[in-house]
Amino acid sequence: MEFGVYVRGAQTYPKMLELAQAAENLGYYGVFVNDHVEGLSGDRSEPYWEAWTLMTGIGVETKKIKVGQITLFNSMRNPALLAKMAATLDQMTDGRYELILGAGWSEPEYLGYDLMEKGRGMPTAAERVSRLKEAVDILKGMMHNEVFSYDGKYWKLKEAMNVPQPIQKPFRISVGARQPRMIKIAAKYADGINASGNLQNIARILGYYHKNLDELGKTVDDVFISGFAPSVYLMKNEAEYEKTLQTWKERGTDIKVAREYDFIGTPEVLIEKWRRAMDLGMKMSIINVRPSKTISENTEMLALFKDKVASQL
Repeated sequence: MEFGVYVRGAQTYPKMLELAQAAENLGYYGVFVNDHVEGLSGDRSEPYWEAWTLMTGIGVETKKIKVGQITLFNSMRNPALLAKMAATLDQMTDGRYELILGAGWSEPEYLGYDLMEKGRGMPTAAERVSRLKEAVDILKGMMHNEVFSYDGKYWKLKEAMNVPQPIQKPFRISVGARQPRMIKIAAKYADGINASGNLQNIARILGYYHKNLDELGKTVDDVFISGFAPSVYLMKNEAEYEKTLQTWKERGTDIKVAREYDFIGTPEVLIEKWRRAMDLGMKMSIINVRPSKTISENTEMLALFKDKVASQL
């Protein structure tokens, strides 16, 4: 089991780079940020760094660790241009770019940036999923062919060039999915799936995914199953674990659910929870280890997690 690190919480580019380099030194699989152009807290004036530029900077300032977005906002970029960008970054990082694509969901960004042009707003969920399917087709076509044409409903390419090709061959494309149609597209057309949330969500998503793989004659060995646990609470001992759960209970959290499914616990508890994820076929999980308020504290927690949890999986 591999682990990637979510570095957006470091807030500024120098701090994200510092955290990424610390993760690299600790031997983590990769570093990732979410793909949004404004904060998700409701404060639209919150400083927010654009994800592709961020990962390009971090990619050229690191040597071994993978870089990527969790997940790419499909409507943000033309998929043919995205293929060119991904091939370029893969070349610049000597084959270290990890591509995970999502359909997009943030209406304020659709409206604020007029992503569909001419004030058309946010498409329906059905259209966003259909667009994602075409984007996967285009990405796969362009990442494995120097010249690629495509005749779809939303995009029509006439001999689109992608030279140089990416270093990674084959180039893996994963899809971030939660709902049945997206999960089916991930199984049929992509090379992997990213299942986010706690163990309950992961089990639901991967239950659908395994069924789709079976119907297609595929197995978990044919795909790359990854996850995103945006909050991992590593408790140093049982007393700290119980105290934290009690605090959560006072805030209205169902601690029975948290105890069973959320990524909170002592190292022993977290090892058992990730073994359950591994039993579902998960090969890599992107994590944000808490509690930590500073880069040094975050680095300390990542080192502790690596030593006490990741090394046992």
